[in-house]
Amino acid sequence: MRALAYVLIGVLGGMGMMSLSQKGGPSLTTMLAPVSYAMTSAEQASEKADEKPWTGADLLEMAQIYDQKADELQSEAVRLEQRAISLSEKPHMDPKGFTRTGWMLIASSRWKSAKELREMAAMHRSEGQRLLALEEKGEKGGVPTEDLDKEGNASQKHGT
Repeated sequence: MRALAYVLIGVLGGMGMMSLSQKGGPSLTTMLAPVSYAMTSAEQASEKADEKPWTGADLLEMAQIYDQKADELQSEAVRLEQRAISLSEKPHMDPKGFTRTGWMLIASSRWKSAKELREMAAMHRSEGQRLLALEEKGEKGGVPTEDLDKEGNASQKHGT
């Protein structure tokens, strides 16, 4: 048995050494570098520069998605509460109440998650409406939207 282990370790070690010595295989420096695959700060900055800013329509769409997910969580919470109530009507099915309590805990966590999603949806909706109003005001007023500040006033970026 011990001889088999030695042979197996020798074969695996030999295969590893062969893969290191091959031209197409990984180089020793890339294998020893702990984070050679991570992006540099310049790469991260260029990736962020490529991202476009959120528009008001994007934020309104995200708010709608958050509302849909909140609706799903609320319906699941109602289903779990109904199961827990049906168990309380049949005490012989859950004599110590562990299952019923577990379902009620899960339902309460679903209610909490749904509430947080509703808050996020409200925030995204208000911000989306604000951005749409700024875009509309910018088109009417002749001031580009990127030159408007939070309140919709033209900023003094260009020294005018």
